[in-house]
Amino acid sequence: MLLRKLFFVFLLFASGPRLFADATKTYEARRFTGSIRIDGKEEDTWRTAAIAEGFTQLEPQEGAVISQETRVKLLYDNTSIYILAHLYDTSPDSILHELGNRDEGYNLNTDAFRIGLDPYNQRQEGYVFEVTASGVQSESYANDFTFDAVWQSAVQLHDKGWTVEVRIPYSALRFPAADKQEWALQFARLIRRNREYDQWSLTKKDQRNGMVYWGTLIGLTDIKPPLRLSLTPYLSIYGENQTSLGENGQRTHDNSYSYSGGADLKYGIDERFTLDLTLLPDFSQVQSDNKIKNIGAFEVIYDERRPFFKEGIELFSRGRLFYSRRVGGTPSGYYDVPYLLNPGESIEENPDKARLVNAVKVSGRTNKGLGIGLFNAVTANTYATIRTADGGKRKILTSPLTNYNILVFDQQLPNNSSSYFINTSVMRDGASRDADVSTGSYTFENKKHTVRISSRYSRSEVRQWVDNPEGGRTKDKKDGSQFSFVADKISGTWQYGGVFEFGDKKFDKNDLSYIFVNDYSDINLYGSYNKFNPFWKHFRQGNLNAWIYRGGRWSVNNLMTQFQGGLNFWLLFNNNWSVYADGGSTFAEGRDYFEPRTYDGRYYVTPMNHWGSINFTTDYNKKLAFDFGTRTWQAPSFGASSYGYYIVPMIRFSDRWSFKVNHNWDYTLNDRGFSTFNSVGNPVFGRRDVLTITNSVTTRYLFKTDMSLSLIMRHYFSQGDYDRYYDLGNAGELVQNDGYLNPSVEMLSTDFRANYFNVDLVYNWVFSPGSSLIITYKNQIAHEDSAILPGYFRNLSNTIEEPQTNSISVKVLYFLDWEYLKRHKS
Repeated sequence: MLLRKLFFVFLLFASGPRLFADATKTYEARRFTGSIRIDGKEEDTWRTAAIAEGFTQLEPQEGAVISQETRVKLLYDNTSIYILAHLYDTSPDSILHELGNRDEGYNLNTDAFRIGLDPYNQRQEGYVFEVTASGVQSESYANDFTFDAVWQSAVQLHDKGWTVEVRIPYSALRFPAADKQEWALQFARLIRRNREYDQWSLTKKDQRNGMVYWGTLIGLTDIKPPLRLSLTPYLSIYGENQTSLGENGQRTHDNSYSYSGGADLKYGIDERFTLDLTLLPDFSQVQSDNKIKNIGAFEVIYDERRPFFKEGIELFSRGRLFYSRRVGGTPSGYYDVPYLLNPGESIEENPDKARLVNAVKVSGRTNKGLGIGLFNAVTANTYATIRTADGGKRKILTSPLTNYNILVFDQQLPNNSSSYFINTSVMRDGASRDADVSTGSYTFENKKHTVRISSRYSRSEVRQWVDNPEGGRTKDKKDGSQFSFVADKISGTWQYGGVFEFGDKKFDKNDLSYIFVNDYSDINLYGSYNKFNPFWKHFRQGNLNAWIYRGGRWSVNNLMTQFQGGLNFWLLFNNNWSVYADGGSTFAEGRDYFEPRTYDGRYYVTPMNHWGSINFTTDYNKKLAFDFGTRTWQAPSFGASSYGYYIVPMIRFSDRWSFKVNHNWDYTLNDRGFSTFNSVGNPVFGRRDVLTITNSVTTRYLFKTDMSLSLIMRHYFSQGDYDRYYDLGNAGELVQNDGYLNPSVEMLSTDFRANYFNVDLVYNWVFSPGSSLIITYKNQIAHEDSAILPGYFRNLSNTIEEPQTNSISVKVLYFLDWEYLKRHKS
């Protein structure tokens, strides 16, 4: 879904090689007095507006004549910009208009109209507002799809096509305080049934930043940035029923109830900068994570689902230093609690999330293109509650009071060049670990927008208390560095480039971000051949990509750890089917310094291997569509292999009701990997067969555009069966040790069976712009053991009988906007 969103916004932003001063189209806005009713109908006031017409086709054929006429008008007053678009259609009964929730327009089977605005006319960041033929609103800012604003729109379908009317209040935008404004402007239209995409100011598909091709909006005079102040208080009621098995096997039920209140505040410090504050946030209604059984060397990175940490973080994402799940994430001492119990004690409560007290963001960009961002969040002390042997209670600190900070400066430069500096710091109370990471970067792009060169340097400093051999503790400081250099040809049919990057042994940014490896050096070369317009009669677009990668160990004279390469291609057919295929191979054995889990210089010699996949999508315009594909991996010298497939049928019973099933199946034979540590602390590897099956069902019914009921149900099952164990040799080889299968020597059994089952049922009613009532029911089961059960359905039946957690929550949010209240009061 995200790829589809990016593709559609790319169509609006797709670029050409000229500077924005050469943009060919200009539109003069006209001021009006009185009022306009936003109902999708043209009233007399619109007669004074100029007409934007002469649209050109970008998709499927760049520069071709459009199949349907489009005319747009724009007016403004002291409070807002107004847009009226007539989207004529010679086959009005063929207009697609699937219903959806707000911000889902990019993913729906519907026609759409889009408005692009860049009030600072820098042509590097812009607002996009979209309305579908079914009336669904979506918006984004600078490719940030979590950006939200409160604005009005209305749609009318009629015998000549459809009409959309939009009001965008100035409070939804940031623009300079100037008597005379000059903005970058774009209008675009999607005709879904034939995938036609038309633009008012044509861009180029073989370039990356198309805002240099946007038109120019003139005529805006004497408009004042309003006071941007909004408050969204909430009230939440939460109930939970948790089942568990007692020592005698009897099932017990623990019920808990709670309520909470808090608020989100947005305040425009001036016309450029905004303060966002969340106080006592409640994330009980956030969608459940898609958990998996992790047998790899690195942590699983889950998507951020909390609204405050998804919205408006584009500026804070510079340098890949911010993984927002660290804030309020799993306490560092969460997994240690079972090992800290005294005889006769049991765990009564062990929160898996640190308690977030508040978080604040300040962000904006000056008139000269300098972006400034400040982020701060605080999590409170988090404790596990232990029931002692005598029936009392005690607490174990699992996460201390922690303060998270980010400061970023991002300067836009001519020709899409830019530079930034960002610093993150994490400070913990008491004798705990603190960390700072800083990154500086510069990106140069030539005037023709054909070449881009960038470099980045990062420095980390970690301070941690360590025990001295002679007694006492001192604070140890560890400094590390990371550097990268990228050079790309970014336009034309042929595009290519290369990356060099290294990180030393002490580089560590895991306190507020994540890094899987350190002590590395990478060289990656890549190239692509692109067909942006229809070719060979049957194809609309396509590309062919090739790459080669060499990894090394930085501290050991850049000793090679990986050497591999591959090819992939993508083709879009005229019938809206597409195919993607990839394949690759290693060219030599590798050295994995992380799979042994010792991090002391030991490594595991990985075998040469090969892989490939082929993937298809059918025409999403049809009521029944499919994604499906298959994949394989082979390591001949080990006799190891993996096979998998997936199929995702999607059914639209109507424009209101959709249904999707996602089935994934993977089976790996004779794989080798880390299993456990033996009695003296050395790593033990095992040979294993692993079966993983994931099934999910997603269905949704739209009562109307602002009211929906959705269900997501997912079952993840993974089963691993070990039949052989190995010691790790000094040269990275595996030495078979049958003693681990002998009870009289050192018996090991690391078989596993993991089941994660989730149900998320959500009723959402947006009863007023920015205000909503959300009722959420959740069912969660997480069960792991070592029993190997034959049969998937037998396993599923046993899983459903396991202890589980059921919860229901009701949350009401009410949006209060100062400008709206002021107008109605007057």
